[in-house]
Amino acid sequence: MRITLITMLLAASTIGGAAAQGVSTFASVNAACPELRHTVMSLIAIGRLAEAELKVSAVLDSSGDHAQESCAGLILSNVAVFMSISGRSADAERLAERAVLILEKTYSANARELLRPLETLAASRLEQGKTAKAREAFKRIQAIRIEQPEDSALVHGIAAALLQAEGNLAEAEIQYLASLRVWEGAGQGETADAGAAFNGLGLVYIQEQRLTEARQVLDHALAIFSRAKDAAPMDRIKVLHCRGAVHARQGDWRRAEQDFRDALAIADQEPSVDRVVLRSLLTNYAYLLRKNRHRREARAIQARAEGIPADPAMSAVIDVSDLLAKPKLGKKTDPGGSAADTHTNRQ
Repeated sequence: MRITLITMLLAASTIGGAAAQGVSTFASVNAACPELRHTVMSLIAIGRLAEAELKVSAVLDSSGDHAQESCAGLILSNVAVFMSISGRSADAERLAERAVLILEKTYSANARELLRPLETLAASRLEQGKTAKAREAFKRIQAIRIEQPEDSALVHGIAAALLQAEGNLAEAEIQYLASLRVWEGAGQGETADAGAAFNGLGLVYIQEQRLTEARQVLDHALAIFSRAKDAAPMDRIKVLHCRGAVHARQGDWRRAEQDFRDALAIADQEPSVDRVVLRSLLTNYAYLLRKNRHRREARAIQARAEGIPADPAMSAVIDVSDLLAKPKLGKKTDPGGSAADTHTNRQ
């Protein structure tokens, strides 16, 4: 599957910054679970993922108790969400898959406890261009009983991202709008999850060349992320990346450059950003600098992009000028995003 900027950004936006499971869920599983969750998430917050995983593995190795195993599975689901909203999609996929394997030993196939790790699994696979495998996870999601409005909103969001990745933009728009209606109806229209749905909708509009509408919803998404306490830095990076593409499509190269400059400034403050995301951001930014005749800075940024080691499982983004440039009149673009294609296989 060919990499595109659109495909790279799709699914993480549907997860947004929501918490995976509430403390009450952990407390109902095991009295010691909230404490373990706090320890693990504190380690994750300071970048000590390996140590955090060892804490969870120790619980799994030391007890055959179902409550302890459920605790570990739910915590891994939390960690997977954190990895997803931090842009570390490979780690998110691995941890979500492990969480599902643990939880399905205790819960039935349609239990709500499996919903969040399966959503994270589907989203992280979409982020990596693994559309068929994401579809497999989504089929399992469809078997789960939906009890809460936020569950329904997130399922609509995953469905939208999957349809978008498959090139069904009309149905993707319907699903994003459905997700937004649920968030609004639940009184959560100003949360990072709602902002993420606006970002996804903006991507649909970019692909459909509805640039004025794209700019409007992306502006709204950015405003939400600026206010929402649950927003992550990666949320703002994504929406700035997308809005920069809109400005470029409209020929406003200076505003496009500013959006990418702002996105890179946020990324540079993060201790760990997915290398594919960062390389794409740098490559796009270098392209815009060249368009604005800032050649010396463009060379420095491009050299930085080329200095990022390529992931052996993923091809690096090489050229995104087709996405950023305004399409020529009469040029037919693939609704799945072929006008933004860069290079080769992500799986």
